[in-house]
Amino acid sequence: MSSLIGLLVAIVLVGVPVWRILTRLGLSPWFTVLAFIPVVNIISLWLLSYASWPGQRTSAQGSQG
Repeated sequence: MSSLIGLLVAIVLVGVPVWRILTRLGLSPWFTVLAFIPVVNIISLWLLSYASWPGQRTSAQGSQG
């Protein structure tokens, strides 16, 4: 029973922030599942860290015009 509670706590503590970040980036929030797969979660974080973020896109466009 305690392992089930631990799993639910992990889903809330990790899943909710990842879900929100993905929706703000305009990506499918279903990619949150990748955060719970070992090794894939690390690769996903690296890919997201080098992705083009919406805040960067708007500031780059504003400085050109």
